[in-house]
Amino acid sequence: METYQQDIRSNIYKDEILTNRNLQNVLAGQKFIQKLIIGIVSIALASLLSTGNLLAGGVLAAIQNAFSVYYFDLIEISAIILYVTALIILVLRGFKIADAICVVALIVIGVIIYVCFEAGDKNDGIGFWLFCLGFSIALGWLWASITAFFIVVSSTFWGIVGEFLAITAYGVTAEVLLIGMSQITLKQKHGDDIITLTGAIVVIFSAAMIARQAIKGLPKFASIKDAAVFFAAVGGTSFYKADLTDACFDNSHLPHTDFRKANLTRTSFKKVTGLEFSRLQGTILENPKLRKLLVDKRGWNNENDYTNADFKGANLTNADLKDAILSGINALDTDFSGATLSGACIQEWNINKNTRFTGVICSHVYLKCTKQGDRIILTERKPDSGEFKDGDFEKWIEQLQETVDVILTGKFNPKAFGISLDKAAVEHEGLDRSRYSIESKGDEVYVVKVGVSPEADKPAIHQTITNYYYNELSIQGERANILLNPSGEVEIMESKNQNQISAGANVDMSSGNRITVGGDVTNSNLTLADANSQVTNTIQQLSDVKTDSSNELAKILTILQKSINDEPLLSENQKKEALEAVETIAEEGKKPLKDRGLKLCSMAVNALKGVTSVVTDTSKLAEVLKSYLPTLTNILGI
Repeated sequence: METYQQDIRSNIYKDEILTNRNLQNVLAGQKFIQKLIIGIVSIALASLLSTGNLLAGGVLAAIQNAFSVYYFDLIEISAIILYVTALIILVLRGFKIADAICVVALIVIGVIIYVCFEAGDKNDGIGFWLFCLGFSIALGWLWASITAFFIVVSSTFWGIVGEFLAITAYGVTAEVLLIGMSQITLKQKHGDDIITLTGAIVVIFSAAMIARQAIKGLPKFASIKDAAVFFAAVGGTSFYKADLTDACFDNSHLPHTDFRKANLTRTSFKKVTGLEFSRLQGTILENPKLRKLLVDKRGWNNENDYTNADFKGANLTNADLKDAILSGINALDTDFSGATLSGACIQEWNINKNTRFTGVICSHVYLKCTKQGDRIILTERKPDSGEFKDGDFEKWIEQLQETVDVILTGKFNPKAFGISLDKAAVEHEGLDRSRYSIESKGDEVYVVKVGVSPEADKPAIHQTITNYYYNELSIQGERANILLNPSGEVEIMESKNQNQISAGANVDMSSGNRITVGGDVTNSNLTLADANSQVTNTIQQLSDVKTDSSNELAKILTILQKSINDEPLLSENQKKEALEAVETIAEEGKKPLKDRGLKLCSMAVNALKGVTSVVTDTSKLAEVLKSYLPTLTNILGI
C-alpha cells in the first residue's frame, strides 16, 4: 500500500491563499470510514432499486390482459421485443429528447384509446397494450439510469470491486424478490414470472452497461458521472476558490476533491492520480485531454493536436510537445520551462511576458499549419535553415515581445493600417510586419502593438506608422465618397459589439499584453490564384463546422467567389480585395455568433459593396450581391 507524506483528507481550504505551497505526495479526498459508509449506502440503494426493475417487468407482464392473452403469442412477444429494443437504444444512444417524446406519445395515445373506447369493455385492447408498453419502457429507463448512478458511485470509491458488488447485489435482490412474489401471488397468470424476470434482467444489464460507459467518461452519459462525482465528493477535501498559484501536487492522490473555480496558475500536477473522480468545473483540469498532458506531460495516445486549446496558466514544465499543433492556443501565463517544442506549430498562439520558456528544448518551429483532410501541412519554418541552438528559442521569443505601441483614434481601418505598416517596413529596418496585435480601449481608441527588433528605431517607426495611417484614411475617405455614395453621404455599418475589431489573421482584442505570431495584414504579395485557394479552403472549413447556418453561408460565399472571378470589369487588385472580404466573412462565420467580430463583418460587407459599385447594376456580380445581401447580413447578425 502506497504511503503519503501528508494526509489532508476532508480538510477544507475554501477561499484560502495557498500560493507556492508544497503539497507533494499528499492524500486528499475522504477518510476511510466516510468512503466505507458511502460505498455501502450506494450498494444498498442499488439493491433496493431492484424493486423498480420488477415494477417495470410487472407492468410489461400486465400486457397479457390485453386481448385475453393467457400465454405467449405474437402480441406478447412483440411487446417484449420492443421493450428490449428501447433499453438497447438507451444504452447505445444515451438520453435523447426524441426518444423520450416517442415513449410519452405511446403512453398518451394508449390512455386516450383506453378511455375513449375500452373503459367499459370486459377485455382490454390496443389502448391498454400501448399504455403498458410505454409505461414499462419509461420505468425501465428511469431505474436503469438511477441504478447506473449508484454503480458509478460505488466504482469511484472501490473501483471494479465496488462496481461488481453493486451489480451483484442489484441482481440477487431482484431474483429474491421475484421468488418471494411468486410464492405469495399463486393465482397469477401463466408466464408472468418469465416476463417479469425478462424485464428485470434487461434493466440490470442496461444499468451495468450505462455505468461502465459513464465510468469511461463517454459524453452521452457524462451527466451520470458528474452527478456521481458530486455525490462522492461530499465531505472530501475542498480547494473551492482557493488560490493555488505555483503550488505543487506532484505524486499526490486527489480523488473526491473539490477544485471548482480554484486558481491553478502554474500549479503542478505531475503524476497525480484520482483527478477523474474530483470536481474540476471552471478549471483547466476539466478538459480530459489537457488533464492528461498536465499529469503525464505527454499527449493521450500520441494525440498532439491542441488547436485553440486553453492552456492559460498551465504548468507544462518538461512536457513533451514535440510536433504538437499549438495553433491558436491561449498560453497566457503558461510555464513551458524545460518542455520540448521541436517541430511544433505555433500559428497565432497567444503568449505574454509571463509565459515562461526557460530551458525549452526546441530545434525549430512552424508559424503556419493548414489542415487538408487528415493531413496537416506545416509551413514557414523558423529558423529558415538550420536549428535553434540551446537558449536560442527563448531569445527569439523575447525578441518577438519587443513592440512599438501606436495609439489610434476613430473607427479603426484595417486596410489603412496594413498599408501604413507596409510603407513603414520599407523605410525602417527591424519592423516585423507579420507580428502585431490590436487592443480596443473603448470610445474608439485602439492600441496597436507592432513587433520590432531590439535595435530598431522605435520613435521613428511609431511616427511613420501614425502618419501613413491617417494619410491613408484621408485618401480612402475621398475614394469612398466617390465610389460608394455619389451623393456625398458615406454609409458605415455599425457593429453590435463595439469592443471587437479585426485586421488580417492575427488580431488580439482581449485585455492584457498578448503577442501573436505569424500572419499577414494586407496579403499584398498574394497572387489571385493564391487568394482563391485561401478563400476555397476557408469556405470548406466553414462547411465542416456544421452549424445551423454554416452550409447556407458557405453556399452564398462560393457563389460570390465565382461571380468575383468572372467579373470582367474588375482589375486583379479589386478581385483580390473582394476575395479578401469573402475570406474574412468565412472566417468569422466559423465562430459562434457571440464570438464574431461583427464590426469586421460589417466592414467586409461594405468592402464588397464598394467593389461592386464600380461595375454596372446589370452585371452578374451586382445581381448576386443584391440578391444575397439580406440573407448574408441576417446570418452574420449585423
